[in-house]
Amino acid sequence: MLASEVITVTIRRPYAEVYEFLADPMNFTRWASNPGSQIEPLDGGDWLVDLPRGRSAIRFAPRNNFGVLDYQVFKPGEDGGSVTPVRLVANERGATLMLTWFRKAGVSDEQFRSELEWIASDLNRLKTLLEGG
Repeated sequence: MLASEVITVTIRRPYAEVYEFLADPMNFTRWASNPGSQIEPLDGGDWLVDLPRGRSAIRFAPRNNFGVLDYQVFKPGEDGGSVTPVRLVANERGATLMLTWFRKAGVSDEQFRSELEWIASDLNRLKTLLEGG
């Protein structure tokens, strides 16, 4: 089994508003990984995006009533990649977002901690953006 960590952020905005924002792929580059980069639709519902590790394809979970916002990142032309589980749950008048990050084989403790810090930074950027701060 892979080691994993759950990174959580609570957002003081109504659940429905947060879900709608996150479910729209065009909003991804406003807060995640490489803010301000371009995102373009690909055939089949995937998207092409510039990430720190290079140009990648990304596939988002279809809209649903369960707060599932999973995604896959992979090289363009490939059939998919590992799933990053992301869940949004209502939290009174706000929402809590949880992302599970798995430590991939060959990743050192230091690299894994750095990845977790990067993700926490992305989620905090999202929080600031949606809370208007």
